[in-house]
Amino acid sequence: MMRLFQSLLLSTALLLSSLSSFAQSPDPLSLLERMQKNVRALTYEGDFVYQFGDVLNAMHIAHSWQNGFEREELTTLTGVEREIVRQNPGLTDSDGARVSNRLLKAPTLMTFSPQNLDGVYNFKVLGDDRVAAHETTVIAVLPVDDYRYGHRIYLDKETALPLRREVLNKNGKPVSQQMFTAISISVDVEADVPAVDDAASEADYQGPWRFTDLPKGFVMKVYAQGRTNNGHASDHFVFSDGIVRISLFIEDKTTAKLGRRSSAGPVAILGSEVDGHRITIVGEAPVDTLKHFLKSAHLQQEAE
Repeated sequence: MMRLFQSLLLSTALLLSSLSSFAQSPDPLSLLERMQKNVRALTYEGDFVYQFGDVLNAMHIAHSWQNGFEREELTTLTGVEREIVRQNPGLTDSDGARVSNRLLKAPTLMTFSPQNLDGVYNFKVLGDDRVAAHETTVIAVLPVDDYRYGHRIYLDKETALPLRREVLNKNGKPVSQQMFTAISISVDVEADVPAVDDAASEADYQGPWRFTDLPKGFVMKVYAQGRTNNGHASDHFVFSDGIVRISLFIEDKTTAKLGRRSSAGPVAILGSEVDGHRITIVGEAPVDTLKHFLKSAHLQQEAE
């Protein structure tokens, strides 16, 4: 009886310990939502490296939020010296020097909208690690299909800032990486940053193009009419699943350049002719995903 009693006590202690550990385990979606806010609200400055395809570069970033005004300065630390300034999301100014395409592809910390990812990605806390002398929580963001890449994100334990991000192919191998080597974070003031309601930003498109049977989770976010570098009319569509952004450029085939297929790290480019138009698709997604978007696009006939 004594042995049975001791065994029951031990089992109960182990169960309580397990439940306590489970209760204290961080919720990955809550951490990502905190990341989304603090990546805009906090003031921070540091150096990071990023690998994009076969390119490895280093940059310096200085970010601030004051009285509802967000400012981010990026300066190259390798190659030709360049600087780019982003003032409030969507506005981009430079110092007058020509900013290369490579610099414009430099990653920012604002990566995605976690509130819209349920059902498209699975989330898992992998454990702890250390980045730029900061303790971090490692989160895996894993797609439910092969239409998008996975992500491994290292969030600062104190502020939830992403200090390292890896874009993963379907085999779990990195195709692109970003990592801080040094960073200083100011946490003195909790800024009042308005929430980003990405779900309410769907484009109100009434034109003739139709996109059917898109991969799950992708929604048209932007539609704009513009001009190409040659001055010809172009329709621009942007689709997103909350992380991935797929851009489609549609031009008349008589004025458009020949389509091309290329890739650099996680970003692929694909072009083809559809219903007498040239469609070029660009996105941080596998080539098969871009092919799926091409098949989904068609010009609505008057009888439809």
